[in-house]
Amino acid sequence: MKKIVSLGAVFGLMPVLAFAASRTTIGDIVATIGGLVSYVIPVLITIAVAYFIWGIVKYSFAGDEESKKNAKNIIIQGLIGLFVIVAFWGIIAIVQRTFGVDSNPESPIVPCTPIMQDGQLYYNC
Repeated sequence: MKKIVSLGAVFGLMPVLAFAASRTTIGDIVATIGGLVSYVIPVLITIAVAYFIWGIVKYSFAGDEESKKNAKNIIIQGLIGLFVIVAFWGIIAIVQRTFGVDSNPESPIVPCTPIMQDGQLYYNC
């Protein structure tokens, strides 16, 4: 377990080392994090919603009290996960707007979904 955490920390800090090697600003770092978040957030929200729905299904088909209690915990964990994901998304958006990183400040704060059409990658925002 310690090896996994250590490797995660090393690979997680690699971008910091890369940014230290060149002359970048805090705006560049925030823009990079914002770009990564725009790809990751829809996936995380999908996983959290699926987990929440799984809890509802388990609760619906639970027979005894122990199964219902476990299903309630899954539902609560799914809701907490959704809240944390959306809160993180909002904090990143606020930081982007604060540092003026967002190229279009009038754009709504929603994740962009990538779409492939005719071999080209487009973003549906």
